Amino acid sequence: MKTNAVRLFVASLLGCCAVVANAAVIDFEADGGAQPNGFSASGHPGVTFSDTVGASLVVGNFGSQSANTNGLAAYDDYDGSKIRMDFSVLQTFVSLDFGNDDGGWADPTDRAWLEVFNGGISVGLVSMAMNLDDIMNQTISYLGSPFDRAEFWYGDAAGTAFTNPGLIEIIDNVQYGDRAVPDTGATLSLAVLGLLGVAAFRRRQIA
Repeated sequence: MKTNAVRLFVASLLGCCAVVANAAVIDFEADGGAQPNGFSASGHPGVTFSDTVGASLVVGNFGSQSANTNGLAAYDDYDGSKIRMDFSVLQTFVSLDFGNDDGGWADPTDRAWLEVFNGGISVGLVSMAMNLDDIMNQTISYLGSPFDRAEFWYGDAAGTAFTNPGLIEIIDNVQYGDRAVPDTGATLSLAVLGLLGVAAFRRRQIA
């Protein structure tokens, strides 16, 4: 009985600490070739992709730059373009893999950037250093305030988008959805209640 009570407490604690996930994944495997702005990948009509400057989206296998599977590329970075994602319903989470971070065309201080918007207002901005190995083996993500648009790009340390034709953005495995951030206060309260319950159970067994 004591073992069962402890197991129940641990399971409850893990459940309230875990991030609730309901994410979909876009891998572009069922698509290929040049795509127009406003393109939706197969099976995901609620998400559209665009090139923020011009219209030069291409889905294809770019070797190690797209993990040897189909990825989405935005060409002609000399125009400072970004890959834009519009969502038909509000999301709280987005993540994507990126490649083509060629050290021959970028500086060590350059970064990958991801910004999210709600109704045209920026509600979040994240960035991370590129490892500059020209391989799709890094992931950038955002979790927080609801948004209906996300933009991804390569830029300098200040976030200015590249105007360099040697570094086009290539993305894959785009995940999006509604992920609830756990309530730390509620989690601690449940943990205390669980511990008190276990203690009371042990006192009852001793008595």
